[in-house]
Amino acid sequence: MGKSMVIDVHVHLTPPEIAADRGRFMAGEGPWAALYADPKARMMSTGELMALMDEEGVDLALVFGFPWSDEDKAKRHNEWLLAEAERHPGRLRPLAAFDVLAPWALKHAEAMLAAGHLGLGELALYDRGFGPRELDILAALGDLCREGDRPLLMHVNEPIGPAYPGKAPLELGQIYALVRRLAGVRLILAHFGGGLPFLAAQKKEVRESLAQVRFDTAAMPFLYDPAALPMALKVLGPEHFFLGTDCPLLKPSRYRRYFEAAGLSPLETEMIMGKAAADFLNSGEETRK
Repeated sequence: MGKSMVIDVHVHLTPPEIAADRGRFMAGEGPWAALYADPKARMMSTGELMALMDEEGVDLALVFGFPWSDEDKAKRHNEWLLAEAERHPGRLRPLAAFDVLAPWALKHAEAMLAAGHLGLGELALYDRGFGPRELDILAALGDLCREGDRPLLMHVNEPIGPAYPGKAPLELGQIYALVRRLAGVRLILAHFGGGLPFLAAQKKEVRESLAQVRFDTAAMPFLYDPAALPMALKVLGPEHFFLGTDCPLLKPSRYRRYFEAAGLSPLETEMIMGKAAADFLNSGEETRK
């Protein structure tokens, strides 16, 4: 039996012009300023990512930019990602990010999907929860992904614990409401779904609603004791969880050590490191043919 692919579904790439002068892009972009005003906040170039992927044995990465509020910034960043993916076929697959509340968001999403983006993500609302208006807009974007059987990767985070840059004021009920509104969408919830997998042990209805949802591991070593992961796997199964490094935040090897500390079996680790994501992505490709 051949070695399974290693797939990282959560990688941020930054164009050189932005990385070289991050301050110039902060006007009108509150979330960008909150996350990147600190010069120690790392950004990653394509060259750095490719070297890291080779070093760490990563076969494929899903890459995305930032949910810019300015349409031109979003367009330039997303078109740059498309060009980078074309330069590295089979290694990089781009998702389109943008401010979902912008009046041009739906039009931009349609254009980026038509241009060749695999799906949408990491979509994020860093400064608010999911109220009725936000859910309506996300449902419309979900409709686009559902029609083309495209993945939608959504930023969510745990509702309790310490604050940090990029932590949205979310409640688990709001995240679950999003899941219900996006039923039938190839939905990936970032950052362990804010802890939503644990609720699958509560009621049959919740397990059924989460049956088609996937969760990435982005930032889990900072946010969850390793014991959290086997508990979630027992309820939902390892096929529901994908390696997401939030690179350049952490390297894949850091997650390997985390999975080892969690006591995962070799099969469970193999599933999370890439097999589950490969099955998920391949099934989508088959549907689109």
